[in-house]
Amino acid sequence: MSVQNLNNTGPIRVLLVDDDSQLVETAKKCLSLQCNYGIQLANSAEEAFEKMIHTQYDVIVCDVQMPVMDGFEFLKELRHRGNKIPFIVFTVTEDKQTALKAFNLGATAFVGKYGNPEVVFSVLKKCIDEAVNNPRKKLQNGVLEVI
Repeated sequence: MSVQNLNNTGPIRVLLVDDDSQLVETAKKCLSLQCNYGIQLANSAEEAFEKMIHTQYDVIVCDVQMPVMDGFEFLKELRHRGNKIPFIVFTVTEDKQTALKAFNLGATAFVGKYGNPEVVFSVLKKCIDEAVNNPRKKLQNGVLEVI
């Protein structure tokens, strides 16, 4: 099943940023089973910035805890540069404070990594689709309503 970017032609272009290469490969595999996104991987925020010079993405999915520049610093720098790309925080840190910080910095959605992988990646897929195809959808109670 190919998921289209309704604002563009072709599959949704996802930049997945995480320093855990095993998790990144698992995420790519699980998302590819559910839909045909154009997924590119970056192991750091610095690598993500480099890839963004050469490729335009529809959405970024990013971990928080990474060395050198963490996901929050990456998001903050993107917004500081005026980049409004949808940004989904995908992290093991699932507490309210982390979620609030993500939204206050301009995140589009917040998804926890732990739990049943089928459910986690189904929620992530919905967040990606909503973030790209319904960018004006309002947050309700600090969470993008996708279910």
